[in-house]
Amino acid sequence: MSREIDEELQSHIAEAIEQGREPAEARRAFGPTLRRREESRDVRLLPWLDSLRADAIFGWRQITKKKVTSAAAILSLALSIGACTSAFRLIDALLLRPLPVAAPERLYAFSYQGIGFDGKFQTRDNCEYPMFRQLRAAVKDEADLLAITYANRWDLTYGSDQEMEKAYLQYVSGWMFGSFGLRPALGRLLTENDDLKPGAHPYAVVSYDYWSRRFGRDPKAIGRTFRMGNDLYQIVGVAGERFTGTEPGTVTRRIVQFQQ
Repeated sequence: MSREIDEELQSHIAEAIEQGREPAEARRAFGPTLRRREESRDVRLLPWLDSLRADAIFGWRQITKKKVTSAAAILSLALSIGACTSAFRLIDALLLRPLPVAAPERLYAFSYQGIGFDGKFQTRDNCEYPMFRQLRAAVKDEADLLAITYANRWDLTYGSDQEMEKAYLQYVSGWMFGSFGLRPALGRLLTENDDLKPGAHPYAVVSYDYWSRRFGRDPKAIGRTFRMGNDLYQIVGVAGERFTGTEPGTVTRRIVQFQQ
């Protein structure tokens, strides 16, 4: 609006000059530019504000006049906006947004065919841990093979049974974080050294979101323990804020290494 007003004022002065008046005289006769600009802005802005006020009053009267219809329309609009927002977030997590790891285009999911209990061929993406170790040794010069479970909800206990809660948890190879090029937000992440001896390092890494919600971003969360079944795990680190697990659309709260 200010640019349009300035252009209009300059056009009036230019018109006066074309009619034979001196430039200085034309500007002096026109008056202070700042005052003319403010007066022109008031002339344009006040009718618009008055129209907006009238529209708001009319709309409010219509809403109060037909309360049921208006409430239904507002509720439908709110539900539609919420549904569209949820659908976009799901599509964004599953299809649009890549995993926040180094070189996500180089990640592959491993599967193989085998004979099931019914004697038919089946495609599987899971295997026993000894088989995984043999596969990893076979491809160690060509690729890094990672063992990662699906994110499942587990019962966790802090201290007494009264502090039991459910959280999404994944078991992973100790070298997963290093292969993904991730850095901790606090403490440390799991490493390959945590997998050297079965059951010797019952450690866990929690997500940034869980650390913020459950512990209020308290640094003393590092070192705390929780029990899952008969196993006791110690929290050694907090993952980066952007990393929420390896399954798009599912926020993993805890990541622990395999103990087989």
